[in-house]
Amino acid sequence: MTICGLFHDLGKVDIPKDILLKHWALTDGEWDLLKAHPVMSVRKILMLNANPSLRSRIILGPFEHHLNMDMTGYPRTLFTGHLSLMGKIIHIADVYEAMTNERVYRPNSFMPDEVLRKMWEEAGKMFDTILLKRFIHMMGIYPIGSVVELSDGNIGLVMDYPDETERTLPLVLRLVNDEKGGWQREEMVYLADHKDGSGRLNIVRGIPLANISINPSDFFLHLK
Repeated sequence: MTICGLFHDLGKVDIPKDILLKHWALTDGEWDLLKAHPVMSVRKILMLNANPSLRSRIILGPFEHHLNMDMTGYPRTLFTGHLSLMGKIIHIADVYEAMTNERVYRPNSFMPDEVLRKMWEEAGKMFDTILLKRFIHMMGIYPIGSVVELSDGNIGLVMDYPDETERTLPLVLRLVNDEKGGWQREEMVYLADHKDGSGRLNIVRGIPLANISINPSDFFLHLK
């Protein structure tokens, strides 16, 4: 699985950079070339100096990672009517990664919770429902490192999900504006401890990092 993930976009090394980094719409010819990269990945994997058995086991994921559960997407194929487990998993991870990160053609990324909701709307059509449900549970609606607004108006940073069975109520580090253009840490709050009673505390929404200008890793690197 790990090797499939590492090599799934290997074919893009043969796509000209001016196409990969183009800021505006691709021409039909450019788009056709880009859509060929899964096949290019397979060709390059087959040329690797590796055990033939290993190569044969890792080609399906890269070939299928832009195909949907209903077999729409690309590359179009007539030799199978269903996707492999590797193809389904890499497809979910690839779409999530693409939508939560900036791209040259889309400078503003989507928030993780927004992406997961959009993906869930396509469960059964684009994505395997069981695998997507597992992915959402694994990531949490607000993945670790997300900046969020709490229901009391404070800003927080999602630090952990201590209870593996509860992926909606994380451990959150409250942040306070230092009025100097930065943010300082306050106390840790475990939202699961506030899930009952009138004083319930929860997450209202995610906040784009660009809107708050912090580097979440700084708060993980200096844990007390």
